Amino acid sequence: MITVGIVDDHIILLSALNVLLDSQDDIKVVGTAGDLLSAVELIKSKTPNVILLDISMLEMNGFTLIPKFRKISPESKILIMTITGDSKHLQKGFELGVSGFLVKKAVDYDLIYAIRTVARGEKYIHPSIVEGYIGNNQSKTRKDKLSKEEFLWNSLSSREQEVMTGVAHGFTNKEIAKKYSLGEKTVETYRLRGMKKLSFKKKSDIVNFIIVKLKILKK
Repeated sequence: MITVGIVDDHIILLSALNVLLDSQDDIKVVGTAGDLLSAVELIKSKTPNVILLDISMLEMNGFTLIPKFRKISPESKILIMTITGDSKHLQKGFELGVSGFLVKKAVDYDLIYAIRTVARGEKYIHPSIVEGYIGNNQSKTRKDKLSKEEFLWNSLSSREQEVMTGVAHGFTNKEIAKKYSLGEKTVETYRLRGMKKLSFKKKSDIVNFIIVKLKILKK
């Protein structure tokens, strides 16, 4: 069971999130908070697996809460909700140790997946945020900057990368499972997770991304 604590000052959204998350068999909302004191008390008393945090609350900057949360409950994964998907927020959030970013307009569509992803210890970045991050990240030299494709690729786990590469090169689930000592259903799960993170719909998307854009060729 993944326990979730929600920090947001919008009462209607809090209610909607509660209903959505509690409808899942593997997710349980253990508390909500709309201000600093109650948020700190929530994290301290419940130590949820995932903290769902709105960084644009009216009375405070959500970023100021992140160091407090990490100190109180270092094992909790922090999933940020943002209205604009500002790339500066992404950079700052990762520097502070958050695990994922989700734009609010996609909350009803991708929230469940995002929570499960960060709860597994992986990073989650909503695809709509990536473009702005790549275009505006001026902290590295041109030589060191990651392309959009490389950035997305690095958002996958190593196992997802292995499976997706195998698929791109035409291997069946059975062949990939044998190569990495996995079950065929497990391979399919990794493939679907990878496609979800990259917003792919069909196999040709995988082939084009990995072989054409990333130029990852079979040795």
